[in-house]
Amino acid sequence: MQQRKRIMLVEDTASHRKLYSSWLRIGGYDPHVLDDERTVQKAAEEVRPAAIIVDIRLPNVSGLDVIEALKTDTRTRAIPVMALTVLDSASDRRACLDAGADVFVTKPDRIATFLDRIAALLD
Repeated sequence: MQQRKRIMLVEDTASHRKLYSSWLRIGGYDPHVLDDERTVQKAAEEVRPAAIIVDIRLPNVSGLDVIEALKTDTRTRAIPVMALTVLDSASDRRACLDAGADVFVTKPDRIATFLDRIAALLD
């Protein structure tokens, strides 16, 4: 049996953590959920997830700063990152991609689309 790929989810809203982690399990992934973005770098180094999903609007540190830190650190640079946000303007998309996100996804998403984007991120 193939081991499930671990996906780290960084999300401060409890209902969103529950929703997206359940979608990841349905998709055959092993979600590693963080509710505090200040622990992402250390957790990413320890857990070595296949990909990281980062909410952009976080209470303590901007998701953009989280992504930028992940992508500038040699230990986590190669981990694909999905920016997940309610923000939907062209400038929001550009800011996420400029910070280093590999994929930009707007909430709310549909499960099939979400899982397709995770699969593409891992390819």
